[in-house]
Amino acid sequence: MDQVTAREGITGQLARFAASTNFDDLPADVIEGSKRSFLDTVGIILGGCGEPASQIVARYARTTGSGGRSTVIGQGFRTAPALAALINGTAADVFGFSDIVVTNMNHPSGAICAAVIALGEERRSSGKDLIAAHVIGVEVADKIGVGVKPGLQLKGWHPLAILNTFGAAVACGKLMNFDAGRMATALGIAGVMASGIRAGIGTMSKAFGAGRSARDGLEAALLAELGFTGPTDVIEARDGFLQTFGDGVSGSGIVEKLGKPFEFTEPGMTYKAYPTCTRSHPGITAVLRMRQNHRIAADAVDRVVCSVTPAVADYLKFAVAKSKLEAKYSLPFCVALALVEGEVTLTNVTDAAVADPRIIELMKKVTMVISPDFAKDGYLPDYAPHGCIVEVWTKSGDYFRDQQNRGPWEPLTPPSWSDLMVKFRGCAELVIDPASIEPTADLLHDLEKLEDVAPLTDLIREPRPAMRKAG
Repeated sequence: MDQVTAREGITGQLARFAASTNFDDLPADVIEGSKRSFLDTVGIILGGCGEPASQIVARYARTTGSGGRSTVIGQGFRTAPALAALINGTAADVFGFSDIVVTNMNHPSGAICAAVIALGEERRSSGKDLIAAHVIGVEVADKIGVGVKPGLQLKGWHPLAILNTFGAAVACGKLMNFDAGRMATALGIAGVMASGIRAGIGTMSKAFGAGRSARDGLEAALLAELGFTGPTDVIEARDGFLQTFGDGVSGSGIVEKLGKPFEFTEPGMTYKAYPTCTRSHPGITAVLRMRQNHRIAADAVDRVVCSVTPAVADYLKFAVAKSKLEAKYSLPFCVALALVEGEVTLTNVTDAAVADPRIIELMKKVTMVISPDFAKDGYLPDYAPHGCIVEVWTKSGDYFRDQQNRGPWEPLTPPSWSDLMVKFRGCAELVIDPASIEPTADLLHDLEKLEDVAPLTDLIREPRPAMRKAG
């Protein structure tokens, strides 16, 4: 296929970058960042595969009767790569626990890792292949997001479901050694498929957005490999991505810094310490600190006011959560849970907690407002993208105030590998044999040394007997 040149626009430049960038071109910190995200994502998929949303998508896949060689993680069977990507991508997002590039407002790894693991297993790809594909997928997905933020979000589109369709397409194209021309075709097909609206937040459909983008991006690459055609100028074309999703913006910022530096270096990856929307994390951190420092008892609280950035108010839309899926997008729930339990974890962000009379009563006392000081600096202020000022009044008349501008595991305060291992174990032990947990982590730690991804997928395929029976 003819090579695409830079003169052919943004799509061509993205395609050329994706086709020409290889593992040996990646800086050491980028390789390390990818491996951390793989550890984080595989753990989250393992934890999420037992959730009803993941189980339903897996049952759907089984009804298709589609055979294949790609592992459905933690569910004990293989299927076609696209279906495995769909199931694993859904599991990666159902907890709301996946990594995010905060300034670009995208959760890339859940979908992209799900796609490259599924295709990589079928194609017998190496660990180096997976790392390069993941890094390139994240780079393309997030840089496309730069060109349309924050308008994409403000119009109700869900970045995770849209941007990662492109990211998964080029990541899978990289595993298939596409040249720039075929890579541009994969991007074109992906652009025709990309979709997703934020109305799904608080339901299973939100996680489905991650699974669908993993599946659709992979299928776009498979179709391109077979000779299917698509618009090779899909980003900049009339009626293309920038016009339909960005209201005709120029796309400035998309190609100017491709790999200069990579997203894993700047702005860097944020990991989640709590299984709730990233926009709730500064508020949770502030409340937990106040609870500890001032020994605030939940039943002593009279009222709480959380003053937040516009981005926080835009996403945390449930004043009173009715389910654990809504609770992840409810700042009153997160604040109430932190005050009552002193922690926010997988084991207490539950439907039972949502129904707890203590939580219900305390949620009613929490008010979220947009801070004028934050708002004057935009939708996502650079110094405090998800900033939160927490004010607490007690029944005895005490007043406490705390401000947290960022979450606990952002690029300037990253988790160590040991921190991520605690999270990984907490997720993985929900599903697989405990004897498989450390060997899995060891393979991910040295992922670039794997000649074939099969030893990894062999360890994470089968659930414990009790899980198999429950599923």
